[in-house]
Amino acid sequence: MKNTLMLKVTIVAVMIVSIALPGWAESPKMKMSTKVPPGIESPDKVETRLGTLKFFDGFPDDATVAKLYDNLDFQRAVQAYLLGLAPVERAVLQGNEFDGAIYFADDEEGFNMR
Repeated sequence: MKNTLMLKVTIVAVMIVSIALPGWAESPKMKMSTKVPPGIESPDKVETRLGTLKFFDGFPDDATVAKLYDNLDFQRAVQAYLLGLAPVERAVLQGNEFDGAIYFADDEEGFNMR
């Protein structure tokens, strides 16, 4: 009985040491390791005309993502407006007037305003 208890205690002690041993060991110093040059690291903050954009480990935070998507939506709206100017001007110059109503095609009665 005494031998069995001693065996169990020894096994538990060996298991504890084997689990804790890797935590005590230092990571090996690699022979060919180099430090990251400061020129390619991503900054934590970037000042732009949109305001301060914040990053963590190179990834933007939620406020920065929202700010960038809002700016992208604005840029696309401006582009759509500018691309629509020429066709509208051409239609006006040809004598077509747009009264602001939307006309739908109807098979029986032609075009009807709804």
